[in-house]
Formats: sequence, C-alpha cells, structure tokens
Amino acid sequence: MLIAGKPRGNASQLASYLLTMGENERISIFDVDGRNDADASHLKDMLYSMQLNSELTRSDKSVYHAYINPNPDDTTDRAMTMEEWQQSIDILTKQLGYEDQRRVVVLHEKPGARVHAHIVFERYNHERGTMATYEHNYKAHDRARAEMEKKLNHRPTPQKNKNRDRHKQTLTEIWKRTNTADEFLREAEANNYKIAKGTDRPFRVIDADGVSFDLVKKLDGINTKEVRVRFGETELIPEKEAIREMQAIKQQRSHLQEQKPVENIPSGSAKTPALETTAQDDARQKFLQNVKDVRERNRSLTREITWSVLIALRVCFSFKGNAADQRAVQKQKFVSCGYEITTSLQQKPPDKTLGFIEAAQFYKPT
Repeated sequence: MLIAGKPRGNASQLASYLLTMGENERISIFDVDGRNDADASHLKDMLYSMQLNSELTRSDKSVYHAYINPNPDDTTDRAMTMEEWQQSIDILTKQLGYEDQRRVVVLHEKPGARVHAHIVFERYNHERGTMATYEHNYKAHDRARAEMEKKLNHRPTPQKNKNRDRHKQTLTEIWKRTNTADEFLREAEANNYKIAKGTDRPFRVIDADGVSFDLVKKLDGINTKEVRVRFGETELIPEKEAIREMQAIKQQRSHLQEQKPVENIPSGSAKTPALETTAQDDARQKFLQNVKDVRERNRSLTREITWSVLIALRVCFSFKGNAADQRAVQKQKFVSCGYEITTSLQQKPPDKTLGFIEAAQFYKPT
C-alpha cells in the first residue's frame, strides 16, 4: 500500500484535477465534509472556500493533499468496500491529527478496477485561527499504512533502507578506529563505500548499490564540525561521479557472477574457490585502476583548460589596455582641436538687427 501527501495551494486547480477523467475510467465523489450526496459543484465550492480561508493567514498552502493507493496484488481478488475505504480514510485522518479539519474525498478508478483515493484536508483551523501543522507527516503516513494493512489483512509494505542500521554501525566503527581522512577513505572503500562531495550536504557516502546517504547522519555521535575538521582540505570527488563509479562496480560484479562457471564440487571435498575469488579481485582492481586513470586524465585536462582560459583572459585584457590608451589619446586630440575651433570662430556681434537669411550668412562657418 502506498500513502503519500503534502501541503499545497491553488485549490481551484486541484478541484479541476480531481474531476478530470484523464486515464480514469470512473470518478466518484466519496465525501465532501461529511456529505455523501455531494456533486461536482459542492466539491468546487468547498475547495474554493478552503482557499479563501487560507488568505486570513500568511500561508499560501491552503490544503493538505494526500492519497491512498492499495497494492494491486491485495485488491485483485477482492476489491475494497466502501466501509473499508471509510475506515482507511479515518485512520489516515487520525494519524495526521486532522480530525477537526474539513475534508474532501474522491475515488479514481483506473483500468483493471484499480482504485485509489484522494483526500484533501483544509489546513485552516477555524477555532484557533491558524494553519494546521504537517510536521512529521511522513512518519504519520507510515503509521497509517501499517495500521491499514493490519486491519485490512493486506501484505505489509517493506520498510525503506533495510540496511540503514548496518551502514551506520559500519561507518561509525571505521570512523572510531581511524585518525585521518586518508585512513577513513581507505577503510571505507575497503568496505565498499565511497565518500564524496555533495551539493545539498557537504559530505556524502555511497554504498555498494550506488545509493547516496548523508555521511554525518551515518556517524553515530559525530557532528558536521568534527567531520569538517578531520577532512580539512581533502579533495573529494563529486557525488554524481561517485554514484556512477559504484554503479559501474556493481554491474561489473554482477557480470562476473553471471559468467562464473558452475562446478559440481563433491561433498567433503577440500577444494575452495580461491582461484575464482582471486580472478574477481584482479578484475575489480583492474577496473578501479582504469577509473583512476580516467580521473587523472580528466584532472590534467582540466588544468590545461584552466591555463588556456587564463592566457586568453590575459590577451583580452592587454587589448583592452591598448584600446583604452588609444581612446585617451583621441579624446585629448578632440578636446584640443575643439578648443582651437571654438577660439577661431569667435566673431564680433553685428551692430544692427539681422533678418533670417542675413543672420544665416553672417554666422555661416568658414
């Protein structure tokens, strides 16, 4: 079962989305603030009212939009009844703490009798005059999903990051038994981890499956400042590059396992797959060496490009200086010439009033 949700604004656009057929075979308005016989106009008016109420506060996210999507394997033989849908929606409402909030529920049916529910909660609380909070909403989703699956006899959804505790324990042990950044990097790589430089977080760790995690969160009792102090000026590869390397190693490992010959070893035999293990290690080391060579070539190429750019900028600035000097000389010549022209054109004013043509001839430049 999949449960997700987040706060959002533009309730009028959300109403249009909920009532648009698109890929849906059928749309059913299940509930509009406790009204079971509501139609499309009631739904639009309710969502518009939620949008207006949010303008009483500074928030631009007037509603909390969530949806419940059961696992198709659990609903193939027996679809969920209206009572079960009502029970599931009440469970989610309770876990989110939105019992006192108005809500709208719409059921969408996809091809193959696959039904999912959209639940829209009003975030404005009329008693307090504030917006309902949505902190820890992901944990509330997990609790609601577990309770629904238990009551509906659906198969439990596997938890995310099943190796989270193992990663944290391993990396913390490596951190404690090493003293420098280089030692930590070597130990981490020996345990199939790659330390990289992140974009959103300064330090990332990539596991053997190519999944990236925040390194500080995987070190028990260690904060970001301590990690910065140990790594100092240590140069780390970018996160994307590290992910590509670990994914390539994973593919290489899978490819070697597929090509590994299957031998029938009699029971009790003292034969060990040492040769095969050595071959795999050699292939892995060769692959890592190739990756390292490519990285070194890229670094040298980067240095060459940097020097080329610096030389080009030096040349451009030298031209700019010459042009500036030339403009200064021309400006000085223009000023001096203008002064000479101005002084040479000084004439004594006429003694009598001149007409238009006479004045034009009198002041005509020579």
